[in-house]
Amino acid sequence: MKDEIKNIAKNTKGITLIALVITIIVLLILAGVSIAMLTGQNGILNQAQEAKSQTEFKSAEEKVKLAIMGARADDGQMTVDELKREVGYQGGSVTGDAFPVQVQMDGHTFTVDANGTVTSNGSGGDQPSGQGTLGTVTGNEQTNTTVQDKLGNTVVVPAGFKVQNPHETVPDGIVIVDANKDRPTLGSEFVWIPVGTVNRADGSSVAIELKRYVFKEDGTIDESLTKTEPGDQLKTSASSSYYYTEGLKDSTTSNTHAKDIKAFRTSAVKNKGYYIGRYEARDKDTTTARTSSTSDTNQLVCTPGNYVYNYVTQPQAAERSQKMYAENSNFTSDLVNSYAWDTAITFLQTFDNRAEEAKTKPYSQQNSLNSSFAEKGTNQLETKDIICNIYDMASNTLEWSTETSSRTDYPCVGRGGIYDNSNRYTRIRFSSSPAFSYDDGAFRPLLYL
Repeated sequence: MKDEIKNIAKNTKGITLIALVITIIVLLILAGVSIAMLTGQNGILNQAQEAKSQTEFKSAEEKVKLAIMGARADDGQMTVDELKREVGYQGGSVTGDAFPVQVQMDGHTFTVDANGTVTSNGSGGDQPSGQGTLGTVTGNEQTNTTVQDKLGNTVVVPAGFKVQNPHETVPDGIVIVDANKDRPTLGSEFVWIPVGTVNRADGSSVAIELKRYVFKEDGTIDESLTKTEPGDQLKTSASSSYYYTEGLKDSTTSNTHAKDIKAFRTSAVKNKGYYIGRYEARDKDTTTARTSSTSDTNQLVCTPGNYVYNYVTQPQAAERSQKMYAENSNFTSDLVNSYAWDTAITFLQTFDNRAEEAKTKPYSQQNSLNSSFAEKGTNQLETKDIICNIYDMASNTLEWSTETSSRTDYPCVGRGGIYDNSNRYTRIRFSSSPAFSYDDGAFRPLLYL
């Protein structure tokens, strides 16, 4: 009887020890999970810190915008001195005596230009940089993804796109490719045009401003003729009797206007850029070069292997561009507008990465590099018109835009060089009829977030 009691006691003791060990292990696991939830990369504490950083950044940015509002005179203009005064009222400071200036506010640094455009430079508590680097985007994302290149430049990649060249930088020309197999636009390529401060590889930076520019023959900007607001009447020379406008939807002209020029401008500044087609628009549905009898409702793509979408009027080009991604809620497609075209030229001239022997003239003054029509663009030719991964803004065909000419009989505006006209340059504005439809007339779509 005693031996039985001893065995029971012994077994009971063993079970108790095992249970204790298991309990300790479980507690350790639970503790580890709890710590990970709190302190991990996506943990509660880090998420809380990120939210705090976002709130602080937005607060600082709002103070800068309030200062800008206070600095503007009745005519909408502002001086650096007035901005310094208003920024001081908000508890910040301004570095520089001429626009663009650097504004320090609550540990954050912003660049402010003469138009009141605000871009973040980071510093102190940096602006949250999104999801990582260019190489982290797979093309399977359901929402737009904000990333950075290795120089710290912001790029927003649209949902369903992937970055073709993640090892390159914004000054090189970041190319995105439509990777969504469910879209008829699969394989279409676009290039990021930065707006705001752009960091260079040498550590310096330059400001790219979203404007409607007038370029002189030497490639410099004619500031007296350059315009900011959509309703501004832009003249290519002070003595010209004609002018150009953008975004006046109440106009009775028969050309097609931008889908929403205000939304485009807001998006480009907020997201620090927009996209334009890497190539002239291409026709997905043709197996031979287009003719005047080819359908103008064929599927638009922006791919290197298809035929150029020519023999199209300005209204037809706008319709195709606006319908390219009409069903998408993450970004908008449209025909290129004057802001997009001119700002792109500024970007390309600033970061002209052609071989030195090719830089015979500024790109705004470049005429076509091909003297006969390239059915699939100059990317198929030995001599290519390419800067920062963008093809043929100076070459091959006239490209329709949403800008409006004051010539009532010729309200449609085309841009760029033409293969059969050596007097047409990248910067040129060409007025034409809404019925114009020839082999040397094509277009280029854009995307904005």
